[in-house]
Amino acid sequence: MKWILVLAALLGALVLAAPAAARTTYCSPSGDFCTSVARLKGIRYLRISTFSFTGRVKICVRDPTAARVCHSFRLRRAGPLYQVKLIWKRHYPNRGAGVYRATFFLGSTRLGPVLAFRQP
Repeated sequence: MKWILVLAALLGALVLAAPAAARTTYCSPSGDFCTSVARLKGIRYLRISTFSFTGRVKICVRDPTAARVCHSFRLRRAGPLYQVKLIWKRHYPNRGAGVYRATFFLGSTRLGPVLAFRQP
């Protein structure tokens, strides 16, 4: 019986020590906006959708070499929402295999957490 408690404690520690999966999508708790770095049919898209603000957003991508590239995009109307939806490789350099991190901004305010994706 004692060994079961030790095994349970060990398994619990392993679960806590496991790295968290990188987040590829985020929606604000209020639902005002959602961001994503999802891959659809083999194509990596960076996207932000909102109903609560308009104008320009800045999307920055940090590549595996730690170089950061930022571009500003105008939110466009898409039905009831405003959005930016772009193909990553058309706007940001592919600097090889590794983890890329995308950050979305409205002015100087970061919109949600940093999202990450792995490039093979």
